[in-house]
Amino acid sequence: MTPAASEPTESVKATKTPKTPKASKSPKTPARRGDRSSRVAMEIAPGAVLAAIPIPVIVVDRQKIIRFVNLEAQEFFDLSSGRLIGNSITVVAPNDSPILRLIDQVFGGGGSMAQDEIVLETPRIGCHTLSIRASLMLDCQDMAVLVLNEISIARKIDNQLTHRNAARSVTAMAAMLAHEIKNPLSGIRGAAQLLEQSADSQ
Repeated sequence: MTPAASEPTESVKATKTPKTPKASKSPKTPARRGDRSSRVAMEIAPGAVLAAIPIPVIVVDRQKIIRFVNLEAQEFFDLSSGRLIGNSITVVAPNDSPILRLIDQVFGGGGSMAQDEIVLETPRIGCHTLSIRASLMLDCQDMAVLVLNEISIARKIDNQLTHRNAARSVTAMAAMLAHEIKNPLSGIRGAAQLLEQSADSQ
């Protein structure tokens, strides 16, 4: 039996797709140090810097409307940023508070102002004694930054002791002056009595 002839198989060659030429890359321009630092400075918003301050910070405009509060200010006034931002400063300070006058002085003078021992008392937070620093923002002269620093009880006691020591010093000085004045007067009175006795004997 004659074996069947195998059919010839055609070898199929895979056709390669031609490669598209790569676009030539433009040479990278080395970044300058000044450009990099300015770019970093632009990425840091003023709010991020103020938010990092570990004491209460408030930003108000010329109409005394609150535009920014950090977390410490929210905790101090026991109000969220949604309750504070967009409202007048009078939501946290009475109309006759020295804080409002301090804001007027900052916008009127165009510089930095400071006032110590400001008593802030509201039904929500109670009574607090504050030292407040206020200044205009460098990049926006229509905004003022208020930094509130609460005076501790220890510092208040120290101030009272200082005033008492000063009062005692003044009292001691007055007593010393009175003693020094009294001594010459006593001598003059004694001399006058001796002259009077000698005049009577003559």
